Amino acid sequence: MIKSAHLVTATTAMALGLVSLSAQAQDSFFERNRYVSVTERPQPEYDPVPIRLGAMEARAALRTGVGYRSNLFASTTNETGDTFALLAPSLDLQTTWSRHAIGASASAEHNEYLDTGSESATDLAGRLYGRFDATTDLSFTGAASAEKFNEPRSAPASDPAAAERIEVQRTGAEVSGDYEAGRIALRGRLGLDTYDYKDGRLVGGGVLEQDFRDHDQTSGSVRVSYAPARDWAVFAEGSLTERDYDETNTAGVLNRDSQGTIIRGGVNFELPILIRGDIGIGYHQYEFDDPAFEDVDGLSIQGNAEWFVTQLTTLSASASRRVVDPGLRAAAGATETAVSVGVDHELRRNWLINAGVEVSTLDFESINREDDRYGVSLGSLWKVNRNASVDVSYTYFDQQSDVRPFSDNRVLVTLTLTP
Repeated sequence: MIKSAHLVTATTAMALGLVSLSAQAQDSFFERNRYVSVTERPQPEYDPVPIRLGAMEARAALRTGVGYRSNLFASTTNETGDTFALLAPSLDLQTTWSRHAIGASASAEHNEYLDTGSESATDLAGRLYGRFDATTDLSFTGAASAEKFNEPRSAPASDPAAAERIEVQRTGAEVSGDYEAGRIALRGRLGLDTYDYKDGRLVGGGVLEQDFRDHDQTSGSVRVSYAPARDWAVFAEGSLTERDYDETNTAGVLNRDSQGTIIRGGVNFELPILIRGDIGIGYHQYEFDDPAFEDVDGLSIQGNAEWFVTQLTTLSASASRRVVDPGLRAAAGATETAVSVGVDHELRRNWLINAGVEVSTLDFESINREDDRYGVSLGSLWKVNRNASVDVSYTYFDQQSDVRPFSDNRVLVTLTLTP
């Protein structure tokens, strides 16, 4: 499409503009590593040791476990609970070069339900990436990824009449450029993702058609930062997103194509008062090609912060306000507002506990629906040694909705093994 060509051309030009800049290398004004959170603190006696493969390091893990869900189908009535077994292997490869980098990762996760076979499913994901360090100030990164996952029953588009979860296949590629010299930092990114939603089955027979959700998403963004001091920097950023749906010209199907623009300004910081964060506030606008769908605009927020209360306790928080595609035929856009707070505490060197709360709202456009969501989580991680750890977690999720209210409890115990 012409619009996509313009988007690609404009974003590429901005990214290539980074190459014309040059400056003498010096200590970074943008490093944010003065503090280390509880979950990221190195523990040589318990951290897995990577396997050396020539110029590469390999990190492999096998996560196994058992869990229970109280409301598998996210149903308002007649809740169905079941026990499930989990098996999730993963592998990461990374070069150890002093300059440039090449890496790959692959993972799989299978959940097998004991009494409800229709909910058993396997998710797969893989990624290849590389970084080219053109100079000490300028680097370029490219990545390609693919994944197959099963849409959760709690998703807004999940149909209660579906006999199984909807399978989604996504393939994507992206390139980015990063430039940093002195008090100035620039970043440009261009990405393309393709989403393919497989048709499902209805309870009692019949096909649950999902082709109207298939689309390509092209996105580009640029961020410019200036650091008045080493502890903090201000930034301005803008992004363009275009969604092109496959069934645009199909009779009886509304045109879901859209163009989104986001402009934000904010601050990135790591202050002596033990706080680190990145907060941006601005404006977003999404326009839809079909007049049946209402355009969406308003306040845009993307931020996160960490407070390192002590060396043993880290408090984290995040907030966002964005426009998403809920995947409904009658609504091509919804405004999602979310706030979360979490705490991690180290009881012992090898025993960590955590807790979190998340509150979010989905306000759907073009239809009369609003979903208010609330979640609470508790967890404990015991690092047995370098080769094994045990994780126990509990999650409660509740949705109050004009259309589909429900709640769900989940308990999971996992054992992670590493070579």
